[in-house]
Amino acid sequence: MSDVLGLVVEVRPLQAHFRVPYNSLLLDSYPFPPRTTAIGMLAGAMGLPEEGFKKLLKELRYGVIIENPGSRVEEKAAIFKSANSPLYPITKTLFHMPMYRMFFAGDEGAIEKAHDALLDPVFTPYLGDSESVVYPARRNYFRMVDVEETEESTLRSVIPGEAYEKGARFILMRKNNLFPREYRMPVNFVYKGKSRRAIYRKVVAFAGGFVELANPVNVLLFDGEPVFVF
Repeated sequence: MSDVLGLVVEVRPLQAHFRVPYNSLLLDSYPFPPRTTAIGMLAGAMGLPEEGFKKLLKELRYGVIIENPGSRVEEKAAIFKSANSPLYPITKTLFHMPMYRMFFAGDEGAIEKAHDALLDPVFTPYLGDSESVVYPARRNYFRMVDVEETEESTLRSVIPGEAYEKGARFILMRKNNLFPREYRMPVNFVYKGKSRRAIYRKVVAFAGGFVELANPVNVLLFDGEPVFVF
């Protein structure tokens, strides 16, 4: 994998909302940036149109560690259509001051372009909805690193659901945590004309500790940190 590079991006937005698209009156949120959202952030920084975003989805692999889940907050609102229409209560989930470490891997050209775009973005980087502007977690919040393929059974990153189902235990390390929970994460899209349909994959997300899997999985080492990438 000598021609493959990694890009690590550490962010701590004031608030984050990553809508779970298969819910309706509950605007629930993933506790982490899904693959399509994270790569969309890079595509926006690069100023790519839809076709460029589709190409980038094919070029990059992605993983994420929830360093701090933040505080879960709920907002309540009502949908008002007309004076004679009933009000539909809506609950929106937000995470206040979370911290995410996102990992991208791809060929040198794609990673270098993404890195340079974050230095001087075409569009303001944001995660999830337009109110979730990206805030750096530290001064030098993104960097290119070497990556290496290996196998690992002890992970802090989001992991595939099928690996967790074969046997795993969660080792709790901090009070501010999220216990492992399964989600259906959008990883790609199928396009038909001007419409698109998400392709999902079962993943398990957690924070404040690490998971020991019964069986090792293929991962990438980003500066020594094992991360499962999708």
